[in-house]
Amino acid sequence: MTITASVAFFKSEFVAALSDGRRVERHDWRAMAQALYELGVDDTAINYEWHNGQRMITAGQQVALRAEIRRLAHMSAHHTVKNHIAAA
Repeated sequence: MTITASVAFFKSEFVAALSDGRRVERHDWRAMAQALYELGVDDTAINYEWHNGQRMITAGQQVALRAEIRRLAHMSAHHTVKNHIAAA
């Protein structure tokens, strides 16, 4: 089952509510991307929330967050293939 994340920006922090009930708070988008990746959230399973009184996550931050998760997944896949080849 895919874990989804709803990400908002509240009081100078990125806050993600995950579909499995967990909550993640990080100070910057790169740390949030790392945390979401480690928890198994795919870059396509993120949506962004905004509520009155909150600062909206910029389009650039949204793209950067998704791109960082994609980069981490790519690096992990490449590392796994490299280790598999070395073990053979």
